[in-house]
Amino acid sequence: MAGPTLTTALAPASWRRLTRSLKRARIAYFEYRPGRGRGPAANGGTLRWSGARFGIDGLGAGADLPALLAAVVPADRQTLLHVLALDRPGSARSGEFRIERPGGGLVDLFCDAYAEPLRAADPDLQAELVFGIVQDVTVQHRFENELSAVVRRNQMLLAVIDACPIGVIAHEVTPSAMPLVYANRRFTELTGHELADVVGRDLSFLQGPGTEPEAVAAIAHAIGQGETIETRLTGQRPDGTPFMTRLMLVPVHEAGRLCGFIGLLHDLTQEAQRQEAERHRQKMEALGRMTGGVAHEINNLLQPVALLGQDLLDRRLVEGTGAGHLEIMLDCCLKARQIIGDMLAFSRPARQRARAWKAAALLEESLRLVRQALPQDVTVTVQATGEPADISVERTAFTQMLLNLAGNAAAAMEGRGEITIVLDDVTWPDGRRWTRLRLSDSGCGMDPATLERAFEPFFTTKPVGQGTGLGLPVVYGLVSEMGGSITLDSAPGQGTTATVLLPADKGEPTDGVDTGG
Repeated sequence: MAGPTLTTALAPASWRRLTRSLKRARIAYFEYRPGRGRGPAANGGTLRWSGARFGIDGLGAGADLPALLAAVVPADRQTLLHVLALDRPGSARSGEFRIERPGGGLVDLFCDAYAEPLRAADPDLQAELVFGIVQDVTVQHRFENELSAVVRRNQMLLAVIDACPIGVIAHEVTPSAMPLVYANRRFTELTGHELADVVGRDLSFLQGPGTEPEAVAAIAHAIGQGETIETRLTGQRPDGTPFMTRLMLVPVHEAGRLCGFIGLLHDLTQEAQRQEAERHRQKMEALGRMTGGVAHEINNLLQPVALLGQDLLDRRLVEGTGAGHLEIMLDCCLKARQIIGDMLAFSRPARQRARAWKAAALLEESLRLVRQALPQDVTVTVQATGEPADISVERTAFTQMLLNLAGNAAAAMEGRGEITIVLDDVTWPDGRRWTRLRLSDSGCGMDPATLERAFEPFFTTKPVGQGTGLGLPVVYGLVSEMGGSITLDSAPGQGTTATVLLPADKGEPTDGVDTGG
């Protein structure tokens, strides 16, 4: 014989207290005794219900299963029947179904059922009693749905922040520190720091030798006061390169208490580079105009000196020692006019007709002249990567550029060493293709102050009388006239690399030695 059930084991008073408690908690306890046959679909069967009734009429002592099924949403009835179909003792099953409120709306219910052990003499091995609980989970489902919606919105918000073109960071304020807790992708691109490497650290990891002390002091003051601040800041990447940013920190309060800061970093590096390039261009243009004017004035003064001196020699009006002095004077005039030619080349490069060349062939042709002009203890090695693009240049200008660069390199190596030339292609993000020529030497290199003035006309580190200071300025003018750009990379004791970028040409190139202009 089966043991007592919960409804028979509890005293009436205890059962009433349990029923009230279950009703208040929106939980119902049920006992279902199947009729003859198997499962809840069999004939007969009684249902005892206590606790919450969820607005369903007819639930209670003596209610039958159809009274419950009538309130269940038709699409969910099979779920409830499946949960109650426990015909093997000791088995358990659970599921969720919905019922329709009498006044409209749905109630989400969770049902957990267990089969009472069978009577030993039951020939059909059928459970004698199915019992369990039914709980109202409508509010729980609503909270879960709302939470899922919040999670989706947060995920979308994080995706938007991560795709922002400016760096975004979040710092938490604690009694002893202000650790970073979030950074978007643009922040890692701008600063070079991966999120995993900086989480938990304060903003000081952005500082470097070029960081402005006044900016650091202003940031510290704003953080201490819980105020918004916007300032320019020069930081340093892990590889040592600087970056410039406009940093805005905005305080975040919760219940009147400062709990963190949101930081916005706008990259100013490219803007600063563009401004510096424009300043340099304007300076070089101004120097070019000044140099051209000076060159013309000096040339006007030298012209009569050279002409009159040559006339005196031609007419033999001066002989002996005086004639020798005249020859020295004319030789100095010739050298002065060569310097003037360099000055004019810098100030106003000759506009000659450019034509398409195979870059590697033009380089090799120009190097024949360059090698002859270099000291015998200076060697030139060429490395070409792939098939460099064709370039549209004037051959004489290209050769003059190479002569000046190689001459400077030889002087830096004091007439002994190796010059390496690497020729390849680069393609910019906008799709433009460039031929890149890098000429490196193993010379003494330049300090930052010298490097900054390298393209200034008449600037030289050589003793007086040993350099005109026009070699690199002329190269700058020639490269600019060819539509390209030149940069120098150097450090004391590490040599110098000149990088020339020339726009690739789409026309038909010339790959042989040109005998024309």
